[in-house]
Amino acid sequence: MSSSLGQTDKELTALLKSGSVLAFTQLYHKYSPKMYVNMFKMVKDKEVVEEMIQVLFSRIWHQRETITYERDFSGYLYRAGSHLVCDFYRKLESDRKMTAHFKSTITDHYSHIEEKIFFKESENLLQQALAELSPQQRQVYQLCKLDGFSYKETATKLGISPHTVKEYLSKAKNVVKSYMVKNMEIVTFLMCCFYIVLCY
Repeated sequence: MSSSLGQTDKELTALLKSGSVLAFTQLYHKYSPKMYVNMFKMVKDKEVVEEMIQVLFSRIWHQRETITYERDFSGYLYRAGSHLVCDFYRKLESDRKMTAHFKSTITDHYSHIEEKIFFKESENLLQQALAELSPQQRQVYQLCKLDGFSYKETATKLGISPHTVKEYLSKAKNVVKSYMVKNMEIVTFLMCCFYIVLCY
């Protein structure tokens, strides 16, 4: 395949291997638009594709002395581009699994995290979660979880039965837990606190 200056891909790649920046530039301008169109069809994200193109041609330049592509440079590009796309989707899937595992870990270890956040700077975040509760649930949560009163003592203070206290507290804990888990910023903070506690 001939370039606009009459040089074939084979000639240009030979010059590239010898360190010719001009040959590399010609190959880049010739193929990067084609690769962009091809990879965009698979990824559908402009910024991601642009980064992939830069990675692709950066590797070609840095590995120019060892890569074998003289016979079919365009074929090599498309194979390398396809590998980048596959790597992108593998990483995306891995990130999704990591996120799912992250949420699962938060849920499984929530009781340990909850015990620590009362002593951390996250008290303000807890208050935001408590704002999601009904007035009765908030009172019960405050007395039982934060102030340390028993069900019986809380019941006496509020003029309700211990069984009602238990029901209010159970619902309150679920609401607070759900709020924390769904809010990724809070989850990140809590996870850091949790691992810091484990390290100590």
